[in-house]
Amino acid sequence: MKFLFVDDNRDWLTSLALVFRNDNVVVAECHSVNEAIEVIQKENPDVLFLDHSLTEGGSEGLEIADTVDSSIRVYSTTAYPGENLKAEYGSRGIECIGKTDLQAFISIIRKTERNERWKPSNC
Repeated sequence: MKFLFVDDNRDWLTSLALVFRNDNVVVAECHSVNEAIEVIQKENPDVLFLDHSLTEGGSEGLEIADTVDSSIRVYSTTAYPGENLKAEYGSRGIECIGKTDLQAFISIIRKTERNERWKPSNC
């Protein structure tokens, strides 16, 4: 299984890379829809952790999610998912995970590697 984190926050990605020292976990700093789509196509992940805003005040996550192959499991990792945003992602079958919930990321990666489905507790 291959896991891809797409975000514009270099510090957060660097932290993730330190925590997940694993060949199956890839982090990519992207600042546009096109950059993100290129990385997703190149890396061909099984699971995608996708930031909602790749630019200041942007909403690229939804646009990117709509282009992703349905075989890829997608999670939104926006820092502040309001109820409307959760509903938008939810209507696409995408679960939201807060960026500070490292335990959720670890749980998703472990369960996915064992072919189990992660169930969110509060999203």
